[in-house]
Amino acid sequence: MMETPFRFGLERVRDLRAHDEERAKEQFAASLSQRVRGEALLRAADERLRTALHGQGVIGTFAGPRDPGTAWIHAHHSLGLIGGWSFVEGGVGRISELLADAARDAGAVIVDDAPVAAIAPQVGVHLDDGTLVGADVVVSNADPVRTLALLDAGGERADAFASAVSQWQITSPVVKVNCALARRPSFVAAHGDPTVFRAQVEIARSIDDTQSACDAARDGVASPEWCELYFQTAYDLSVAPPEFDTMSVFAQYAPYTLASESWDEARERIADDVLAAIGHFAPDVADCVAERQVLGPPDVEARVGLTGGHIFQGECLPAQMWERRFGARTGVDGVYLCGAATHPGGSVMAVNGRNAAAAVLADRSTKAASVRRV
Repeated sequence: MMETPFRFGLERVRDLRAHDEERAKEQFAASLSQRVRGEALLRAADERLRTALHGQGVIGTFAGPRDPGTAWIHAHHSLGLIGGWSFVEGGVGRISELLADAARDAGAVIVDDAPVAAIAPQVGVHLDDGTLVGADVVVSNADPVRTLALLDAGGERADAFASAVSQWQITSPVVKVNCALARRPSFVAAHGDPTVFRAQVEIARSIDDTQSACDAARDGVASPEWCELYFQTAYDLSVAPPEFDTMSVFAQYAPYTLASESWDEARERIADDVLAAIGHFAPDVADCVAERQVLGPPDVEARVGLTGGHIFQGECLPAQMWERRFGARTGVDGVYLCGAATHPGGSVMAVNGRNAAAAVLADRSTKAASVRRV
């Protein structure tokens, strides 16, 4: 299927690693930073493979398949294959609910619908209603931009954190269209095979078309050319009434700021364009949609609190990965980050939270040891 394998220059890295591991890491990272998803797929013998596979190098990323660093995006998301991507019975929100149950069992108190007005380091958080929740440690799952806006602190460490945040790329190119279906659409290429609805469905016409859509979005023009579809009810009937199916669409590219109109003016037209892109392969899809919810980047920001509507709290391109990504420690005493903006990046994997917990425990241990020495 592939004329020659694409190895990110790994042969050279393996040879080098035996003599200088640190230099090997640097060369590996440099190679990923320059590699583009389109370059990898040009080695594929079949244009259909190139079209089907290139989207995993750009998903959730404001970059096209011919832009540097997109090969890493594919590698990052491929890490999920180690444990396997899965649907959560009852919807992905069940993960949060189960974590909350476990936390309560361990003695935690969870308060929701309590907006935070300010973070006072080593004091606690002030709520919008004036309540002070005292705490010498605050762990923020908000993105760095939101966390900085709430931070009531000065000094060199706070300034260093603010400087890092000011350079952070955190604008999403994604429009989500969540659909309730009166019936499932007919994909021409599936020839009636129902297993298509249990697959991750990629909508794309070519690498060039996807790149052109990205370039248009950079100029403020929504161009939802590439889409990824999931039909959750093919696995879990509990997420919809018996007479409906679900289809979630993750479409690119749709910029946060449109060049000539507002999202309120353009939202439904952009959703129509998304369905038209799917319609190239499933001509009856628009007729199947009973209801739809359309969420552009400003909508995600307003509803969920993610700056720029970015689900990964910032680009996962090499310029913002590894040691260049935020760590759990903000540098401000007692204030930590645990969200997707921290190493190792975005996805539902819990590593970011684990790293934050480890940092808090390590710092508490160091502080306790220092007090004992005194």
